[in-house]
Amino acid sequence: MDKSQVEHIKALSDIVAVISEYVELRKKGRNLWGLCPFHSEKTPSFSVDPDKQIYKCFGCDKGGDVFSFVMEKKGLSFAEALAELARRAGVALEPPKSQAASERKVFYDANRAAMAFFEQQLSSPQGERARRYLAGRGLSDDTVKAFHLGFAPDSWDSLVAHLRGRGIPAQAAERCGLIAARKTGGYYDRFRNRVMFPIIDLSGEVIAFGGRIMEAGEPKYLNSPESPVFEKKRVLYNLHSARATLRQRGAVVVEGYMDVISLANAGFTGAVATLGTALGDEHIRILRRFTEDITLVFDGDSAGRNAMVRALDPFLASGIVPKVVILPQGKDPDDMARQDIASFTGLVAQAQDIWELIFDESFSRHDPSKLRGLNGIVKELAPMFARLHDHVLRDLLVQRLAVRLGISPEVIMKGMNPAFVAPDQVAPAPAHGERHALETTLARLLLQEPAAAELVREQGMTFEFQEPGLRVLFDHLFRHGVQACDGPGCPDRVRLEASRLRALGDFPGDVKKALIDTVCRFKSLAIDEELRRIQGELHLAEKSADKARRNELLRAKQDLAVLKKSLRSHVMEAFEKR
Repeated sequence: MDKSQVEHIKALSDIVAVISEYVELRKKGRNLWGLCPFHSEKTPSFSVDPDKQIYKCFGCDKGGDVFSFVMEKKGLSFAEALAELARRAGVALEPPKSQAASERKVFYDANRAAMAFFEQQLSSPQGERARRYLAGRGLSDDTVKAFHLGFAPDSWDSLVAHLRGRGIPAQAAERCGLIAARKTGGYYDRFRNRVMFPIIDLSGEVIAFGGRIMEAGEPKYLNSPESPVFEKKRVLYNLHSARATLRQRGAVVVEGYMDVISLANAGFTGAVATLGTALGDEHIRILRRFTEDITLVFDGDSAGRNAMVRALDPFLASGIVPKVVILPQGKDPDDMARQDIASFTGLVAQAQDIWELIFDESFSRHDPSKLRGLNGIVKELAPMFARLHDHVLRDLLVQRLAVRLGISPEVIMKGMNPAFVAPDQVAPAPAHGERHALETTLARLLLQEPAAAELVREQGMTFEFQEPGLRVLFDHLFRHGVQACDGPGCPDRVRLEASRLRALGDFPGDVKKALIDTVCRFKSLAIDEELRRIQGELHLAEKSADKARRNELLRAKQDLAVLKKSLRSHVMEAFEKR
């Protein structure tokens, strides 16, 4: 699709009509108001402006245009929201013209044909043992059908022949990992004598498979290799079916296909699973489109507890604090789904924040009543705190650990940064609220003034955004310019963030002066941060009597002070040239 087609569909999609399908709106002044569909409230704080065709919630800060509303409300990508609004407006979208899109269609067709084949084989006489196996796992016929489970027969060329008969090119089926090439020529089935689990993406396309043997042997699970339509780090099993539940009740992340399916079979429908890989940044980015209430489930053995600590990594930059369920020793979600689903549901309801459990794990390994134990806990936890992007959460954790250990927060801060010195020795860091407001203001101004954004690009001005959404937006602006935020190729996360900021309206007052003030403050904070770092290194240089290093740092400190003094004139000069 091109930009003109996107604008045409937007023009045909009245935001009031779309939102009225989900929210009862009442006119008050020139806007319409209702209860926010994105958070629970009793007094309407959700406003729709019919003239500007935007919405804004003054309670949860959601906002944007008709595309972002449909994306946020239904958990869709931009392409999916565009398709839905096009159908609603009675517009036929032009099919993608790129070669890559055509290739993807062949892969989707191959995988869907394979899924139909595996399902048919499960129902055939050859599939009797697989049906007994699934029944032995306690799965109902409805569950088997809902998850499109199938059976790959113990044959070397059944699927090869089926796909050939459906006109699927063998090369495409090979790239999907459905079949493999023989050294002597021809192809053979990759999956044989296995129960088959199709993997379906958010758009409902079949993109890969997992196959499980029914008796002893290795590998127990055989998965499709990555392909042009399948990347493990971007897919969560069952997310396409569970996304509505996730929006209402949060996400529960388990380890494998059978955990998800057994839980659904027992009535617990909000589980998803990674595909043979650890939960990563991309998984979290996808999940947060639907919920920030994420619960991770781990086995109760030492391996499960170690996995819990490793699982924290991708959350450090996200601002999300996941909850954790530690299962009873020797149990997994599949066991509990079949034997005691009520207990599993209770454990999920009582899940603790991951930091509580990580604290407990560290305290169980070290004795805080002894100096060595205190040191061990600080050295173990402080580096984790240091990697948090959410400074408020970081400060809260430092305070909590300090109280629990009965020590000063400064001791923990030193563990986070060896060059740390007491706060009264350097300029204080800005409060989180001030920093957030500053970052929001700069992003709004750059979106509102494309010429200023272009100047920032030309001058190579960089800004260290701490808010993840704003950081991604600025990176996109810096690389591609403001116009790219409205193009069909704009990433969904960037589009939603830009839409939210635009819903705040035009920046009041003198935009040019506001830009200069904001850029100066931003650059001033960066200089202060560098001065704090230098001050810490000076402290170490003085302790070690390293005069050469001390003098070098003093010169650097003086240079920064001079730069800070002349900062405003440099920024004004740059903008005046424009």
